Formats: sequence, C-alpha cells, structure tokens
Amino acid sequence: MAGNTPLIRIRSLSQALGVDILGKAEFLNPGGSVKDRVAMKMIDDAESANLLKPGTNSRIFEGTVGSTGISIATLAAARGYRTTIIMPDDIAAEKVLTLRALGADIEQVRPASIVDKKQFVNLAKIRAQDFGRNSRATTSVVVSTNQGTDTPALHEHVEPRGFFADQFENMSNFMAHYEGTGPEIWQQTNQSLNAFVSGAGRYQTN
Repeated sequence: MAGNTPLIRIRSLSQALGVDILGKAEFLNPGGSVKDRVAMKMIDDAESANLLKPGTNSRIFEGTVGSTGISIATLAAARGYRTTIIMPDDIAAEKVLTLRALGADIEQVRPASIVDKKQFVNLAKIRAQDFGRNSRATTSVVVSTNQGTDTPALHEHVEPRGFFADQFENMSNFMAHYEGTGPEIWQQTNQSLNAFVSGAGRYQTN
C-alpha cells in the first residue's frame, strides 16, 4: 500500500543550517516513488465510481515518461488489471525494462506537441477508446476520468474495458496529496512545520 512513508532527519543539512531538515522517504513506496500515491488514488476512485472493476480483464492506459507508468503498472497488476503505457522513444532504457518486467505493454512514439494526435498522452486516450471498441463492450467504450454524469458506470456483467488514467487532468492526482500526503506530513511533524520544499519533474506532476 502506498503512503505512510517516514520523515527522515537529514543530519548534515540540519546541523549546517541550525534547523531540522526532514526528507519524506517516498522511495519506500512499493513502486519506489511518490507517484504510487497518485496511481493508487486514480485506481481507487475509478473503482469507487464503478468505472473499473477487478476480474474483467480491463486494461489501464496511460501516457507517461516513466515514473507514473511504473506506479500504475505495479498497482494495476496487484488489482488484476493489465496496463498499456505510451511513452516517448527517448526515455531511458532502464524505465522501459522496468515497465516490461512489471508486465506492462509498451508503445514508444516520437516526441510530439501536445496538440498533435500522435503525442504520447493523446495516443493513450485513443488506445483506451480503441480497446473498448475492439473488446465489444456491452456498456460504453469510453471511460472518462472526469467522472461526469454522462459517463455510464460499469454494470454487474461487463466485457473488458479500456480506462485512460489521464494523470495530467485527473483530479485524483491532486487529491492524492491534498487528502493524503499533506495531512500525513502535518501529522508526522506534530503540526509544526515552517516551510515545505518539493521538486517537480519536467511535466510538473509531482
């Protein structure tokens, strides 16, 4: 289960600055990064909304440069879902090998602008739609992470479906930290925190 990682006092920095500097050990999550929280929240929320259901051979699709994909592949496998990751072809080979070791199917594409239909995130959505159609689902073939009223939920008996995780627009990404990481840090510091510093990847998803 992701989360509840410890805060570790960084002694060298704390001594040098005269204040306690704490680091959140997110590398202790099952998939090795903070993105496990996001992946778990997206899957949990999709299941709660009946957009995903274990045991239906449904597949989760995502466009990612690596870390989120690794987290999704790790948790999806534990929940009984298959995973397809669409990513640029200039990503480090180690990430690709890790994803394949986790059982994910990988499609690598040339880097492209977000307005291009062949951009990796846009392709993930298209692949999810195509999977639903090809699986001859008896319910709707498009699963939206916006979870609006126009998105039919899964019924009791369904065919496999494609779910586009959509980390960049999915509110579950934000809520994973608003409901989880933030309160967790506040509790671990006994409600005594003067400053918070966080790094972000090139797509600003941390």
